[in-house]
Amino acid sequence: MNFSTTAVLSGKSITDDADVARDAIRTHEVVRLSPTQTPDDLRSYYDALVEAIGTPVNIAEDYATGGAPTGERWSEIRYRSDIPDMAAFRHSKNAQPLHTDESYVSTSAGVMLFYCEAAAPAGGETTFISGARLVEFMAESEPELLERLRTIPVRFQKADDFKDRPILQTADDGSVDLNFNFFCLGADPTPEAEKLNQDFHDFLETRLPSELILPVGLAPGEGVTWRDDLVLHGRNAFQAEQTGDRTIWKTGLILPAA
Repeated sequence: MNFSTTAVLSGKSITDDADVARDAIRTHEVVRLSPTQTPDDLRSYYDALVEAIGTPVNIAEDYATGGAPTGERWSEIRYRSDIPDMAAFRHSKNAQPLHTDESYVSTSAGVMLFYCEAAAPAGGETTFISGARLVEFMAESEPELLERLRTIPVRFQKADDFKDRPILQTADDGSVDLNFNFFCLGADPTPEAEKLNQDFHDFLETRLPSELILPVGLAPGEGVTWRDDLVLHGRNAFQAEQTGDRTIWKTGLILPAA
């Protein structure tokens, strides 16, 4: 599978745009969705688009109740000036470390989709690294850490949902299968799992070369999809003063069988 591409959409024809986006998602880990004409109603357009591409998944969570599901399709990632920066990344302007969104989700969608309602005045790019490129780099520079990623089970959990498996697995087709979120480590981890969670986080934050990272900044109306098990993603810090200075909406998506 290729790493990244841009799918140029009309912003008008849902059927045509869904076909273009779906074809790109099948063959690329990260796909920027770039309508040539910004839809008048972003929510209506992206609702129709995800329904035409595949099966949308209701992924919204309530940070105030520990991430319990709300049953809504779209999760709000909006800067809020009334919430302390470290209380919830999705409402802060801080940089967010590399992770997978579905690290604790037992029934995964597989594809995640953002669309941008309001872009930050500066910064706020979503950052991506291909799992395949990450493994290639670590095989040369961090072989001991790489082996621990493959062999030590780590439980990630939020509310009542969890996964307990190695951070790195190899899928049947040989592709990399990642599962990691430093801040979602489950309660009472084994000493080996706790140390691995910290060590991998430290590696990603301090020793991963920046040239391996792809930053994707979205203009209002644009979107991006990524294969959550094939890449890690994060966010650059951004400037914001007022609530809503940066507003992104996110949902999950299950592709139909090819």
